[in-house]
Amino acid sequence: MALFKKKKDETKQKIRPPVFPGLPEHNFPTYEPAFPSSLDNIKRAVQDQDFSHGERPLAVPEEKAIFVKVEKYKEAIDTLEVIKEKLRTAQAVLNELRELKKKEEAEIEEWQNTINDIKEKLTLVDNNLFEI
Repeated sequence: MALFKKKKDETKQKIRPPVFPGLPEHNFPTYEPAFPSSLDNIKRAVQDQDFSHGERPLAVPEEKAIFVKVEKYKEAIDTLEVIKEKLRTAQAVLNELRELKKKEEAEIEEWQNTINDIKEKLTLVDNNLFEI
């Protein structure tokens, strides 16, 4: 873990074997872990593997049983029913709004046609008055 690595490195630096004058210095064996110690090394090792021959292992999710209290299950079912009812209500309101919008558009279109008719008649009257 990264939390303990720094302390381990500090401990290695602080503790040194004693040096005896007149004796040759020995190289003590060191331990190198067989597995990569960091996440980057693991990612690099997985990416470097050759899976071109179809040897790639498949990750199959393990199915596990889920235990839920009956009260929580019933509460979840009730909550879903409430959500469904609210969705139905929202859909009904949305449909009503669409109908109102259609009626409003039809009314506005009728008003626009009426105004255009009045403009045409006014232009006709204006032209007739100025011809005299």
